[in-house]
Amino acid sequence: MCTVSFIPKDQGFYLAMNRDEKRSRSIALPPRIVTVAGCRAIFPREPNGGTWIAVNDAGVCLALINWHRIQRNPADEIASRGQVTANLAGAASSNDIADAMMGMTLHNLRPFRLIAIVPRERVMTEWRWDLELLTARRHEWERKHWFSSGFDETTAELERSCICDAAHEEKSRDSLASLRVLHRSHAPERGPFSICMHRADAVTVSYTEVVVSTECVVMRYKNGAPCSSNSVSESSLATPARL
Repeated sequence: MCTVSFIPKDQGFYLAMNRDEKRSRSIALPPRIVTVAGCRAIFPREPNGGTWIAVNDAGVCLALINWHRIQRNPADEIASRGQVTANLAGAASSNDIADAMMGMTLHNLRPFRLIAIVPRERVMTEWRWDLELLTARRHEWERKHWFSSGFDETTAELERSCICDAAHEEKSRDSLASLRVLHRSHAPERGPFSICMHRADAVTVSYTEVVVSTECVVMRYKNGAPCSSNSVSESSLATPARL
């Protein structure tokens, strides 16, 4: 279960992601800066090394969400979907991402959607894996939200889309502050369908915010629900060339 929000700017973009998981899941490690395929990248990680979100010094951002609507499981031993994002963290272009995706072995991964954002090209691609086909869907360079839910994905998409549409009517809808308010939202009520999600067995376990500009990329990370008082860590990288 997750919510991802994208807001384009004249140069760069904002992205926010709530990660929803079972309360019993291991706590993820906070973001750190690493070198991947010649790029400097920032991402948090699972204990096994995978990740659900990453950004690098080329401004390329990747966010992976589960695709619960596709109710299939691999026939072989199941591997972590987080390896996809970690392996792509050094990609500097849409072609890099496409080449790497087409060369990956995916048959042992559960269904997923990977949002890949390349600001220098103003390209936003949603890669989809359903256990049979890998497809790429190009989106316009405009405000966009994605939702997933292992509880009831269809209802979660409807409920959360309404909340996002209502927030879009506000005058400050494209500000970083409004994005934070949205990802703390408990509307229509605090529960399984609110963007800041709370259930007896699962909860929003972290909030990640990515800001990409012509000067730098910044990742801010809160371990815990966005509505909590937990502290926020910040990591940044200079961008070597104009986006």
